[in-house]
Amino acid sequence: MKKIFSILLIFMGFFLQAQEYYWSSYNVTVADKDVETVADLMDAYFSKEGSKNAGVSVYLFENHFFDHSVDYTHSIVFTGSLENLGNQYAKESSADWKLFLTKLSNYATNHSAGQGNSIASFGQPGSHPIQNVIFLKVNDAATFATNFKKYNGKYNPKDRRVTLGRFNAGRSPYGESHYVLVGVDDFKTMMNSGGYRETNASAKKAWGEYMDIIDGNVSIIRSVTRIMVGKW
Repeated sequence: MKKIFSILLIFMGFFLQAQEYYWSSYNVTVADKDVETVADLMDAYFSKEGSKNAGVSVYLFENHFFDHSVDYTHSIVFTGSLENLGNQYAKESSADWKLFLTKLSNYATNHSAGQGNSIASFGQPGSHPIQNVIFLKVNDAATFATNFKKYNGKYNPKDRRVTLGRFNAGRSPYGESHYVLVGVDDFKTMMNSGGYRETNASAKKAWGEYMDIIDGNVSIIRSVTRIMVGKW
């Protein structure tokens, strides 16, 4: 029975560590009065059949908590497998796409763009509307990834989605190389995202060991709390 139980745990680990993905992000500034218009333009375009390649998701996020170095208000994010996201970009020479961009540019000012991929994710996949994104500078990426997987593979709550990923293009001058994204369903959980450790002595101990191991290897560049405005 013990052996069967161990096999089930391994299987669950593979289930919770979902398929990883690539992403591209376009950071823009939108005036408060125009946010609804931008969301409507995106909904009108991406709700149309054929506007998105199969397997690609599109999100509009609004920054909520951020420091002065984050001088844009929204992010338009595309996610999918390498093949699916590549095929999405092949669509972006159509007349409809160019017309959509022209309309969008009347209400959104371009700031920056980036591209990267996730490395490991834990927790139930879903559209968690509140997300903390922590931008990191990592010296030894392999050591950090190993210990991230070790801790979160065992202790991350199912209703809390956590992802480790890296930036491949569009890094800021501040030197971030990786990020940790924590997705939750409400602000109460976001404001105490490590609260699950308060009633779990093993998780609390393991977290302390995890922090000791990565000390000196990982530096926090900045963090942003963003809200999902729309998903297509």
